[in-house]
Amino acid sequence: MKTHNIKLTSAEIGVLWATYMAESATSPVLKYFIEKVEDQEIKQVIQLALHYSIEHIETITKIFQQEEYPVPIGFSDQDVNIHAPRLYSDTYMLTFIRNLGKAGTAADGMAFSMSARKDIRDLYYNCLKHAAKTEDAAKEVMLSKGVFVRPPYIATPDKPTYVEKQSFLRGWFGERRTLTADEISHIYLNHSNNAYGKALLIGFSQTARSEELRSYFTRGMEISRSFIDTFHKLFEESTLPAPMTWDTEVTESTEPPFSDKLMLFQSNALSSIGIGNMGGSLALSMRRDITAKYLKMMKDIGLFAEDGLNIMIKNKWFERPPQAIDRENLAKGKG
Repeated sequence: MKTHNIKLTSAEIGVLWATYMAESATSPVLKYFIEKVEDQEIKQVIQLALHYSIEHIETITKIFQQEEYPVPIGFSDQDVNIHAPRLYSDTYMLTFIRNLGKAGTAADGMAFSMSARKDIRDLYYNCLKHAAKTEDAAKEVMLSKGVFVRPPYIATPDKPTYVEKQSFLRGWFGERRTLTADEISHIYLNHSNNAYGKALLIGFSQTARSEELRSYFTRGMEISRSFIDTFHKLFEESTLPAPMTWDTEVTESTEPPFSDKLMLFQSNALSSIGIGNMGGSLALSMRRDITAKYLKMMKDIGLFAEDGLNIMIKNKWFERPPQAIDRENLAKGKG
């Protein structure tokens, strides 16, 4: 029984708002995929993801309404044309769902940790389970169809040993040591994410209505291509295979299934995820040349993302996130 009203904290408002925006931007894409997908196994996975997305939107809407907090504008069916020709292959749609689950696991886990109120914790506990189930279902189908790209294998050592020389950290000059398992896993993660993002942006660049956005998405493709080349060379230096890319999974269609606003939001989301992933990779990389590469990449993504936000603001597409009251403006009578 509820004995008193516990207000939402700034962290809870922030994660609820971000989740609503992400889910409302995802559901139109999933509706388009369901209309175009041909493989029935993949269709079931997309339907599962859409079911969870709609459920999350409805739950968060109710919470905002109960708290008398304005429900975000977000995105709707007006941002998608489900009758547009196919833009991505079934395999890429499945990869999209897998990445959706992967991103959800990270975001929902953080939201759960930051939430104090019981109903918000319950929401994100369920969201976390839904994200894990979505990614697991996508992986199962990818494995059954032989399209799941595994990280590279490494040999098993005879025994544990200690590092004896500081040259273990070196990477600029002289002979570089081979990559550690942690470094391999994160290079693989970032290679895969950029290959996935590059293919998504290829489709966006073909179908954006605005010339400015077509140019922006093309720039994003080139940034991803340069990152992929860097990761590929790191794998080659340690005689490891590099993962495949998804460029061939994009069709030649130029008719837009998504609004420019939705595509730009998805691009910005990719940038945010990329910066977060590389920050984690930076913390677990011990070779100095690799950490320097991650720092430069984070700077490049940051500048690209900032330009994307400027385009959103210019077009009045950037919905204001929750923020603290500006007391100085209030004192000046500016509201």
